[in-house]
Amino acid sequence: MKRIFISNKSNLGMKAMIILPLIFLMAILPIVSSAVDYLGTESIGTFKQGECMNIIQTCSTCTYVNLSRVLYPNSGPALGEVKMTKTGTYYNYTFCNTGYLGVYSVNGHGDLDGREEVFAYTFSITPAGGAENNTTIFIILSVIAIVLLLLSFIFHNYIFSVIAGFAFLGTGVYGMIYGFGDITNLYTRIIAYIIIALGGIITIVSALDLLKESSEGGDSYSYSEEE
Repeated sequence: MKRIFISNKSNLGMKAMIILPLIFLMAILPIVSSAVDYLGTESIGTFKQGECMNIIQTCSTCTYVNLSRVLYPNSGPALGEVKMTKTGTYYNYTFCNTGYLGVYSVNGHGDLDGREEVFAYTFSITPAGGAENNTTIFIILSVIAIVLLLLSFIFHNYIFSVIAGFAFLGTGVYGMIYGFGDITNLYTRIIAYIIIALGGIITIVSALDLLKESSEGGDSYSYSEEE
């Protein structure tokens, strides 16, 4: 009697061919999207949520500089017309309504050389208060998810891939809420949705395979017999 063993893990290679290109796509999309921001509008930086920050406008020949308005990321009014305080060659206003995450818009005006001039720029509010901190956390989450997925292929273990799926879901949720670096806009949310979808696919497929394997008694191999 001769036994021919057939591995029920043979579909892992096909899954790898499908999933790994998606991981590559996920890795390059943030790089592409980082070039897309509020074009034509200068940013004065990134600041921490819940803390006061200084809105500064340089104008050595102005006799006054006022802020016309500051808008929350959802375009709601955060501040109306207020005077800025002169300090040397620049004007300053301490802004403390930083409870919302995202990009704030600033508009103002002053009498540059006796002529009324307007200015506009943006600033970003993130939980960590800096692009480098947000980027580091996102990279760490992404590396954990990818390593877990690779371990699932190496050890043929669906539990690793299920955990990897949850890790991708967490990475996508983080990107959707906090953005990538100092960018939090529609483009970063679309990328985050793609990562979440990828995590959902990995989790569902791996969980179904794990259930199938468990229902077959945990045996990693099937075989047929012939005389």
